[in-house]
Amino acid sequence: MSARVAATRDRSAPIKISSLSQWTDPQWHLDGMRPGLRRHLLRIDWSFDLPDGSRFTDRQWAAWLEDTRQFLWSMRVDPPLGRVHARPRTLVASFCKLRILIRWMVAERMHGYDELDRDAVECFLRTLASRPSRSRGGTLSASSRHAYAIIILSLYLQRRKLINPPPEHPFAAERASVVSCHTRDSRGSFPYTPDAIAVPLLSAAIRLIGQPADDVIALRNQAAPLYEQRRAQGFGDRKLRAAVVALIDSFRFSTIVGEESPWHPKIEAAKRLRFLMERIYDACFVTIAYLVGARVSEILALEAGCVEHRSASDGCEDFSYLRGRIFKTATHGAGEPHLWAAPPPVLRAIDVLERLSEPLRRRTGRPELWLIMRGNGIVDTRSADVLTLHSLIARLNGSFAPFVALPAHTDGRPWHLTTHQGRKTFARFVGKRDRTGLHALQHHFGHVTRIMTDRAYVGTDFELGELVDAQALDETRAALEELLTASRLGGRAGRMLADRSQFRGRTMDGDLAAYIDFLIDESGMRLGVCDWGYCAYRAESAACRGDEHGPNPTWRTESTCVRCANFAVTERHRPVWEARRSRNLSLLSNSRLDPVSLALARTRIAECDRILAELTGDSHAAPEPAGAADPL
Repeated sequence: MSARVAATRDRSAPIKISSLSQWTDPQWHLDGMRPGLRRHLLRIDWSFDLPDGSRFTDRQWAAWLEDTRQFLWSMRVDPPLGRVHARPRTLVASFCKLRILIRWMVAERMHGYDELDRDAVECFLRTLASRPSRSRGGTLSASSRHAYAIIILSLYLQRRKLINPPPEHPFAAERASVVSCHTRDSRGSFPYTPDAIAVPLLSAAIRLIGQPADDVIALRNQAAPLYEQRRAQGFGDRKLRAAVVALIDSFRFSTIVGEESPWHPKIEAAKRLRFLMERIYDACFVTIAYLVGARVSEILALEAGCVEHRSASDGCEDFSYLRGRIFKTATHGAGEPHLWAAPPPVLRAIDVLERLSEPLRRRTGRPELWLIMRGNGIVDTRSADVLTLHSLIARLNGSFAPFVALPAHTDGRPWHLTTHQGRKTFARFVGKRDRTGLHALQHHFGHVTRIMTDRAYVGTDFELGELVDAQALDETRAALEELLTASRLGGRAGRMLADRSQFRGRTMDGDLAAYIDFLIDESGMRLGVCDWGYCAYRAESAACRGDEHGPNPTWRTESTCVRCANFAVTERHRPVWEARRSRNLSLLSNSRLDPVSLALARTRIAECDRILAELTGDSHAAPEPAGAADPL
């Protein structure tokens, strides 16, 4: 044990660490507030209690307190080589872990980090491994234990900045992951929402922000003013509530076009109206998160009037964007300005949010779209604030998912929604080369893709771009494996691959994997987006007249793809062509169709017959459509 040094010498400590706090304050109130946060989430309270009944700010712990302050602040202003400068929220999270470490050390009769040798670290991590997890049940995960190990390692790496530093490397020069048992498998990641859940989730959200949102806002706009008017007239609580309840009881919700009954039965209380208002808010969040890909902090910071319209590079189309701020990668707390591509459902969600939040924005003078009232009613004079992350997660899982009857996961358990899933799922859907399973959502993601690939679009959310590119690469790799090993393929590129592939009928092995790597790395091959097959896209042979960005969405149809040298079909796409054949067969019996339309239906049936025959292996498949040049 080293001789402990008293905290008396000048450490050149900064005097002011934020706009609200000084170095020696018993509490640090950090800067970095943004919509969705609360002030206590940026607070470090040095005066926490210890197992011996003292507090960490007591005189006996002065040197240790100074070391802890120096360490935390150094992670902000001068982190170890290769580490990023810690943001305020990260400092608070690190402090919470240090507090647990310090309490354990005091219980073990230690008095500073200079007693945190290798044996002490091993004992602490062993104790930590048996600690119950509050969120998961059981004990702390390897990921959580790893976070503590990183803090302990950082104390050693910053030892030259401390008065009484740790005496030795805590893990004998091993990586922290070796000690914490944190592996690639245990690391995990924020998951995307599986297609079988994401499609009905987003479809339900888009449905709710349509006519249901108009109904709920209309009822709110009648009930809330009536409540305030009667209260101003001096009515007592009983008569006041009776008038509002009578109005609510008389309201009838609309029947959505194509449905047979009102989207919601009549309600009889203001609490239920507040419940429906919150579900509309939730639906707006899901729509924006899954169709824009912004982080939750960026969505909650959106303000009224955030929609911008700009012309595409060719001037033939106007695109819409959401104007907001990126906080995670910003160099300052105010965030970096950014524009996100916004398809029509997102524009509708913003319109709904502006109308929902208008009374609160007018009363508070604040511009945020996610202001919420306290209590459970439809009127509340107390201060309003932006919805928090934790409240939003609780609402999505506790109220919204049951309200829209969200399907269970494949294991039968309810799927747990998180705010980050929208971003991951958006990247997955935009990166998808085959969007057959997205049903009605195909159009929306196609619209986003056109905006993001337009020459006039300059996005600064590079992490999101990397997520999209990674998804596209994964799909390209999986599709090439399927195309190279399939016994039968349809389409012109499919017939060529089926004739030439040396891997037909084989399973994935080293040779195939190496060949796929060669195709991707050397040729730069990427799949074009296609909902009825695979597009091994090359601009020079694209029948849809696409460019270097990919297929031309205006000309890209099933009929165009059938005669394209880039097009291939596998068994997974058979249902799409069977459904198309059935639809056109039904048209032949329609006596109201003119001869031109009937001829078109027969042509489409012949196209489907050819693709299906190729998948079946029929050597007597229909001949190639006339006029189809072969650029191969």
